[in-house]
Amino acid sequence: MGKFATLLAGLILIGVFGIILLGVSARFTGMRFAWTEELARWGLVSLTYVGASAALRNKQHAGVNIVLNLLPKKLGKIVAALAYLILAFVVVFLCMNSFEAAIKATRIRGDILPLSMMYVKLLIPASFFMMFFHLICGLLELMSSDQIDGRTVGL
Repeated sequence: MGKFATLLAGLILIGVFGIILLGVSARFTGMRFAWTEELARWGLVSLTYVGASAALRNKQHAGVNIVLNLLPKKLGKIVAALAYLILAFVVVFLCMNSFEAAIKATRIRGDILPLSMMYVKLLIPASFFMMFFHLICGLLELMSSDQIDGRTVGL
């Protein structure tokens, strides 16, 4: 799932770059594609959530582990596990609410492209699901290890 999130984030980034490049170069030729702006915006929103999921899996989020490193190993492990569990509950809550919002956006259309916003918004709960999966894998990795270094959410 982590490789999928990283690959998807890379593909979205390349797609957004291509769309923006097309829009900018079209302006130099006198043609103006209004849809490039909207599609790039949708891509950047998607990239934010999918990229956050990939960063969570790769443990590339900024984190302050100095407190965990100062604690005794067992207590640090308990605190790190609690942090994982709290994040997992928050991600489940956000996943459920974002899925509900995506379903409610069925009738909402884009400003320029007449596509349902549901398709764009469904990437958000999918990203939260991937984050939940990565958190559970990280928690299991933390519990099976003797050390805390490299096992927490952040760097």
